[in-house]
Amino acid sequence: MVRKKVEGDEEQRRAAAHKAHRAEEAPSARNVTTGASKQRTHRAGPSARQDEETPAQRQGKQGHTAEAPAPRPQGGVGPAESRSPYEGRGRPAYSTEHEQVFRALVTAEQQHGGEAVSLDDISRAADLPQDRTRNLVHDLVTVHHLATELQGAGAADGSRFESKPGR
Repeated sequence: MVRKKVEGDEEQRRAAAHKAHRAEEAPSARNVTTGASKQRTHRAGPSARQDEETPAQRQGKQGHTAEAPAPRPQGGVGPAESRSPYEGRGRPAYSTEHEQVFRALVTAEQQHGGEAVSLDDISRAADLPQDRTRNLVHDLVTVHHLATELQGAGAADGSRFESKPGR
């Protein structure tokens, strides 16, 4: 097997590996060892000029410093990001409303022959508004692990729910 070429002499590679260990990282993660992949990870596409150097080509070369990622905006959510409607709710304790929604879920399942049911069916059986029911069902699925969400199972909103067996 042919040894990979890495910029720098043995002392420089060893020093970079020690520095990575002190930072509690693997030297290969920093691409400072001969075992690290030096393959180009991306190109701008077929229209990219061959004489232009990409950041991936500079990686691992002498004098190359990794650029810090751009700071995230502090003000709000960017167009590519979206916040979860459940963010900041913590882990709500099991309440009487959770019990009401869980019973409604089981009842709706029984009415549908044991099949998973939509949020609308649960909301109707619990006699609660749909947005409140959505939060409580989310808790039953993610916090209390009493129900399962089946995505894309044919409901208008794409989700159906079922109680977990043995509960």
